[in-house]
Amino acid sequence: MPKSLLFTGQVPFGVPPGCGPCRNEVTVTIRKYGRLYTMKLRDKVVVEDPYLVLVKAEAFALQQGEPYAGIVPPRSLRDFLIKNNLGT
Repeated sequence: MPKSLLFTGQVPFGVPPGCGPCRNEVTVTIRKYGRLYTMKLRDKVVVEDPYLVLVKAEAFALQQGEPYAGIVPPRSLRDFLIKNNLGT
């Protein structure tokens, strides 16, 4: 029976050299209204960043049982991130 590529641990896709975020991160924790908010500050932006932040914020609101107060990134930002190679 054939096995999937994920099961074998061998994936035919690789990250080309010079590709990827290769960025520096700093974790910052801020206390506001009795809560601790932990954020990661990065020196470069990648296409997934706005959506990962959106998902994390939505999950936090669900976990706390609060309404989600965030907004979707504007179309101009989404177009910029999709059309540009920001990993270099």
